[in-house]
Amino acid sequence: MDIEAELEERGAIVRGPVTRLSEGLPIVADSDQHVDVAILDINLQGKEVYPIAEVLVARGIPFLFHTGHGEAERLRARFSDAPVCNKPVQTEFLVDEVERLLNLRP
Repeated sequence: MDIEAELEERGAIVRGPVTRLSEGLPIVADSDQHVDVAILDINLQGKEVYPIAEVLVARGIPFLFHTGHGEAERLRARFSDAPVCNKPVQTEFLVDEVERLLNLRP
């Protein structure tokens, strides 16, 4: 909730949190849905978030991983452009990373 509040304070419109893969996939797969950036946790109720990450890559939407699973090297190998913020992370740092991703968009 702190992350959501900080994002909204900086002017973001937050769609989420999404807690299930089945909720997130339709959002990112629908080209009519406007998504600028995403924050992904690895584990969504026992399912890995990688299918969502793959759709985001295909659509050219930047994202970062916010995870407590400590898989930074594996994530960097598979999704080299996605920053990995291991939990716990300061909210301000995470939101700064989101802004950085937005500034990198063409």
